[in-house]
Amino acid sequence: MKRVTPIIIIVTIFIVSALRTCRSGDDGVSKDTGKEVKQLPIDKALQSRTDSFITAQPSVGSVGLMVYDLTAQRCVYAHRADVPMRPASCMKLLSCIAAIRKTGANYKYRTRLYTTGRVEKDTLSGNIILKTQFDPSFNRDSLYNLLGSLKGKGIKAIKGNVILDMAFTEPMDHEQHWTPGDLKVSRMGLIYHGYKKMRVETLYALQSAAGITVNKDRIRFGRLVPEKATMIGEITTPLRTPIEKALRNSSNINAESLLYLLGYTVNTKGNFRSNGIVALRNFIKQELKMDPSKVCNIEDGCGLCPDTRLSPELLVALLTYAYKHPYIYREVLSGLPLSGTDGTLYDRLRKPNVAGKIKAKTGTLTREGGISSLSGYFTGSDGHRMAFSIINNECPVMDGRWWQDRFCERVLLPKAATTPSR
Repeated sequence: MKRVTPIIIIVTIFIVSALRTCRSGDDGVSKDTGKEVKQLPIDKALQSRTDSFITAQPSVGSVGLMVYDLTAQRCVYAHRADVPMRPASCMKLLSCIAAIRKTGANYKYRTRLYTTGRVEKDTLSGNIILKTQFDPSFNRDSLYNLLGSLKGKGIKAIKGNVILDMAFTEPMDHEQHWTPGDLKVSRMGLIYHGYKKMRVETLYALQSAAGITVNKDRIRFGRLVPEKATMIGEITTPLRTPIEKALRNSSNINAESLLYLLGYTVNTKGNFRSNGIVALRNFIKQELKMDPSKVCNIEDGCGLCPDTRLSPELLVALLTYAYKHPYIYREVLSGLPLSGTDGTLYDRLRKPNVAGKIKAKTGTLTREGGISSLSGYFTGSDGHRMAFSIINNECPVMDGRWWQDRFCERVLLPKAATTPSR
């Protein structure tokens, strides 16, 4: 028995290491053709550092992580990567990437003002129609500027009605875990307050910006008939705006607005939030070729709901998908915070070896015992582009951040590396 014990220990260590280290594709055989393919090498030193770090560092809650070599198209390391966990705001990566894929990077929200009928002297014998979409940036100032264009047309009075053509009339359907503080910080765009709020604001804006006084009963919900109307004003907002706010500043309302936009592409009627969740699950199944029932549970578009779950493997698959689609990658890379420089990474990862070298989405929730996550890109010491995802659940937020920052400083980039602008 004395001779067997060391062997058992060695075998046990080997098995544990094998479970931790992702071996996908190491056999050099294509899964599609079954033929041998030439593969680029992965950074074995990075693999070893990761294993040593996880073994040596004290456990900080429940940890799942994955490091993937985008250049070699091979997994470097995985630790509980297939386990769905609470991602907090890293959920926004899914909403943003799916929205760019569905609408295109050049998509623009368009809020337009129309009139019908004729203008005789300074009176419009017809209707004013305000047609809105899902622009989360459209606010009171936007409304005043748009309605102010009536004055430029010489319109001082109307004999018709003011029609509000809105895609949805009820206030944003918030997931139940949103708190009053979440809503206040989010600063909902005017459209997301619903028809009643929009109606009141339109009444005031007509008088203040255009000098037109109408009875509130003449402001009503309706639909635009394009062939009978003339557009006289428009405000556009590029999709890039909510993408950047959701990724760099972790804006919940902007992420949820993307969920609504996705829901509209599924069904122009009905509950856009529920339809948006369907769109995200379809994206995972159709674009990422993963089974949603095994890698996630989606309850919202921003990650505030503690019932939302994503696996580190899914988050890395998202980052990989974006990387393989240059038009998506450009938008995501542009929106992500830069370590030690801006956004939610402004005061993190400031040591010389990591500052300005990691682009990543952060996630933080103080509920459910504490949730912290970090997912993004960096360039390895071998010059390979890399993607990674770390999720810490059931631990104090600051402890989770400490663990993630030490991992980046000591494992991912222990020495100076190139910037992530590639």
